[in-house]
Amino acid sequence: MARAVYLLAAVNHSQLLPLCLLLGCESVSHQPRANGYELVVRVESDPGSPLAGARLLHSGRELGVADADGRVAVRAMGSEGERIDLEVACPTGFHSPESALSVTLRRAAGSGERPEYFVACPPLTRKLVIAARLERGKNLPIRYLGREIARSDADGVAHLLVEGESDKTVELTVDTSEQPELRPKSPSARFKIGARDDVVVLDQSFQTTKKPVLHSQRPRGPVRIR
Repeated sequence: MARAVYLLAAVNHSQLLPLCLLLGCESVSHQPRANGYELVVRVESDPGSPLAGARLLHSGRELGVADADGRVAVRAMGSEGERIDLEVACPTGFHSPESALSVTLRRAAGSGERPEYFVACPPLTRKLVIAARLERGKNLPIRYLGREIARSDADGVAHLLVEGESDKTVELTVDTSEQPELRPKSPSARFKIGARDDVVVLDQSFQTTKKPVLHSQRPRGPVRIR
């Protein structure tokens, strides 16, 4: 089986001669070789979300970097049906695949479109948006790891964002120390960060122990004295 040689699709033919001399190619021509194959690798952070900056490598040699559309175009020399392993190095903040991407050298379909392969670079952290609805809980701080990250408004509503690794449990506390008459006192709620960005709701109702103030009312109108 012929030894495969990988090149970026944009490489000029004038650059092929020294490269082939180095790798032991049989011959070089300005015309496309019969055993030349082209393919496209598309990198996504999530399905339908292209990721730029991922590096595609073969045997430690960089073949290209994903563009804004998450595309890396590759030209290869080899035999029909030959399988090649490509390594994908995801950009900072994203998880690189543990195993290589295996591609098969094959001719383009009748439409002339190049074979495409997809690879995922999921984010290392995920976002969790919490919508807090606190009944009778206006102007209350919401704390995460002891730090205030949001405060409810006059209607007891607040929105906050937490980031963390998938499967991490997040504990939030509604701090009632500024309003000690509220019950329950400083309740907590736990949420788990999933494999995707998500939105959850924190519902909490409060009661008050403060006794209503009764104001005496003076009689209205004339008072009959007996």
